[in-house]
Amino acid sequence: MQLKDVPGSSGRTVVTVEPSETIADVVYLLKEHRIGAVVVSEDTRNIVGIISERDVIYHLAREQEGTLRVKVEDLMTENVSTCQLEDDLEATMLVMTTGRFRHMPVVNSSNELCGLVSLGDLVGARLKDLETDNVELRERTAEA
Repeated sequence: MQLKDVPGSSGRTVVTVEPSETIADVVYLLKEHRIGAVVVSEDTRNIVGIISERDVIYHLAREQEGTLRVKVEDLMTENVSTCQLEDDLEATMLVMTTGRFRHMPVVNSSNELCGLVSLGDLVGARLKDLETDNVELRERTAEA
């Protein structure tokens, strides 16, 4: 199964934030869109980083005072792992699990942002695929 088969892997608007915005802006976007991560971009196409709820919480644990005024560029992850729609779902899940992150931007062949997948999206798609396989096997067994 490829990422293009995962609902929401592309076509959905990806929420982005500029590096100069504040953590308060990020927190608002996370809440407003009910998401766990925001892609950092100056033009909504080119990725300069990613910031997740985990990044904000970890900073709060270290330094509570002033966290909401901190700039996104000071907390974001800069070396962002990305995937493409043609990538294998299970291989992408392995990258995310090994890297211990739950959100990965999807890029096109020009390396421009075109989607965002979560580990939950991938697990859900994989479970649905397994359920379909299970039904087919039961039908074949019943026919035999």
